[in-house]
Amino acid sequence: MSPRQCATSAQQGYTLPELLMGMALSLLVIAAATAAYGTSKQTWNAMAAADAVHANARVALRNIRAQAHMAGAAYLKANNNGDFTIEISLSEDAGQTALAGVNGTKSVESLTLGHWHALDAMDCQGNTGSSHTSVRNDYKLNTNKELSCKDLNLTNSTYQALAEGVEDFQLRYAEATPNTQTIQWKTANQVTDMAQVLAIEVCLRVASITTVHNTKPNANLKGCQDESLPTDGRVRRTFKRVVALRNRDEVMP
Repeated sequence: MSPRQCATSAQQGYTLPELLMGMALSLLVIAAATAAYGTSKQTWNAMAAADAVHANARVALRNIRAQAHMAGAAYLKANNNGDFTIEISLSEDAGQTALAGVNGTKSVESLTLGHWHALDAMDCQGNTGSSHTSVRNDYKLNTNKELSCKDLNLTNSTYQALAEGVEDFQLRYAEATPNTQTIQWKTANQVTDMAQVLAIEVCLRVASITTVHNTKPNANLKGCQDESLPTDGRVRRTFKRVVALRNRDEVMP
């Protein structure tokens, strides 16, 4: 074989069928990688949305629990002679109740928790500038689907958002009847005496701000009022927490 013939044989490339086969395989690999990336991205978006929902619920419930534990609390007051006296919170007086609530639609439902300013000057927003003797934090939903609060006794105070994506805010109160030694869960309009309430059940239905299109609602999950959850692609969870009013331990003999 001449040198020219050897060079010609070595320079031969792929045939057209081989090229087409290679391109087809490459396209399959790219398509599979793209699908895997899309699935991973959707999964990550769903997890991020669920995490945001839980984070918002934690912020709101932690704030309410902290204020509920102080509601109606007494504190020790030092006298000039070095003794201490127990002062009962003015929030327990008429017109400054340590616990109040309004039952109604999502835009009406509200919860008010009061305690001594001297016990803890910080309100639900973190403000400490009130000169009033008591702090009265009021919680309710605003029109932007946010749970908001403010100190009713703080001058020029406005409601500020605590958590976003809150679609429903419902409350029930565990009212004790000492004579019969019973406790019954009631809505605010059913409670006959808020001073006999031992605990509060707080329910929040929280939705993600962004939509996750591959999210399908679980038929077994219900809202605060036992309603079915919407199917608009948002991640939704319902959170129920019971908060004991520590300063009502002596209501039941």
